[in-house]
Order: sequence, then structure tokens, then C-alpha cells
Amino acid sequence: MSKLINGLSTVMSWYDNSKPAVKLGKNFIKNPSKALAAATVTSIVIKDGIGCAMYVTQSLNNKKIPDEKRKFVAALDLTNGVLMIAAQIAMFLAMRKYSGKIFDKAFNSSFNPLAKSNAFSRFRMKANLLGETVYKKMEIGKEYDAFKKKANEVFKFVLDIAAATIVGKRIIVPLIATPLAKKVEKRMNNGAEKTEVNAQKQSTDVSMQGNNASEQSGAAGQNLDTGSTNLLDKYRQK
Repeated sequence: MSKLINGLSTVMSWYDNSKPAVKLGKNFIKNPSKALAAATVTSIVIKDGIGCAMYVTQSLNNKKIPDEKRKFVAALDLTNGVLMIAAQIAMFLAMRKYSGKIFDKAFNSSFNPLAKSNAFSRFRMKANLLGETVYKKMEIGKEYDAFKKKANEVFKFVLDIAAATIVGKRIIVPLIATPLAKKVEKRMNNGAEKTEVNAQKQSTDVSMQGNNASEQSGAAGQNLDTGSTNLLDKYRQK
């Protein structure tokens, strides 16, 4: 047990000091919400990639699936996995670009110049009622802007992940994968039919060649027998 713990500690220590880990740590310090969203989507994509590889391998080696259907099932699993990964990345990047604007429109009534001014007034009234020192307008403005920034970051994180995992993975992918699966199935069936036709044609050609060879052999034997009989008849007449 101690050897296992020491081995894991060595691996973790090596990873913590590696360049990717150091860069990721700096990104978390610089922009926590963006780094967290990127790390979350990356982990989901890696998980889906591993799952896709496992599904494809399982379909190719599943004895319960008929031989003529295994490649089709594996192709569907591969197509679905690639589409899921691509859709999640695309939706994450697209939503990351527009989520800030969506936040401004969705919460415009809570974060605007009038709301900010009302916040100043409420802070001052509360301070006067409690007998505390009146907050300076500049300090209230900084707190207001900091709260808006945090709310924006949380909203963007939730919206980005929801767009990637719900819209991209559960809505867009099934809409694309279903008709694409039908096209793949049709193409594979056409390929199988062509292969079967070619095999039958080759079998027919081989049979015809065999029949022709047998006919030629029989004709030659008949000619030989006839020639032999004619020769005997000639000698008998003499």
C-alpha cells in the first residue's frame, strides 16, 4: 500500500511541476471562470472520446451482432462520438463569445446606470440607519462592479457548459446523427449488394468456364473415338 501511495505521489508531483499544469494554474489565477469552463469541457470531451473508442471496439468484437452488421454499428458509434465531440467544442466556443452579451440583455434591469445609482442610495440609507460611516461613492461603485463581474462569470460558466452538454450533445447531435446514420446504412447496403453481385458474377463465370471446358473435352473425346473407329473399318475392308 505504501508503494502505491509513493508511486501516486511521484506521479502527482511530476504533473504539478509540468508545463501544462503550471500554465493551467496561472490561467485559474488570472481568469478562474474561463479556466474552469475550459477544463470542464475538456474533461467531458476526453471522456466522450474514450467512450467512443470503447464503443467502436466493442461493436467490432461483439459476437452477438451479425457479421454483416458489425461494421455498420461500429461506423454509427464512431460517427456519433465524433459528432458529440465536435458539437460540444463548437457550442462552447460560440457561446463563450456571445454569453456576455446575453447576460447584459437578460439582466439589463438589474445592471444599468439607474440600478447602480439606486444601489448607491440604498447603501447610504442603510449606513445612516446603522449609524455607520457613510460609504464613499467610489467604494460602492467598485463593489457594485465586482459583484456584476462575478455574476457575469457564473452566468457564462453555466451557459457555456449547458450549451455544450445539453444543446450540442443532446439536441444538435441526434438531429444530425439520425439522418446521417440512414445515409451510412444505405451506402453500406449498396456496397454489400455490389459485393454480392460481383461474387455471384465471378461464380457464374467460373461455372461457365468449367462447363465450356467439359464440353470441349467431351467433343475431343468423341472425335478421337470416331477417328479410331473409321481407321479400324478401313483395315477391315482390306
